[in-house]
Amino acid sequence: MPTSRPRRRTVGAGAKHKLVFVDRLLATLAHLRHGATHDMLACWFGGDRSTITRAI
Repeated sequence: MPTSRPRRRTVGAGAKHKLVFVDRLLATLAHLRHGATHDMLACWFGGDRSTITRAI
C-alpha cells in the first residue's frame, strides 16, 4: 500500500469554469451545428479561445 503524502493543493483549488453551463452548451451547439471556430466563439462569449476549447 502506498504511503500517503500531504496534498499539494487545497480542495477546490483547480481552474474554475469561466462560462456557466448554459453558455458552454450554446458554444458547443454553435460549434457542432454551424462549424463556428473557437476564435469566433471566444469573441461571441467574451472569453479566451482556450476557455472555449475546454468547454467544447
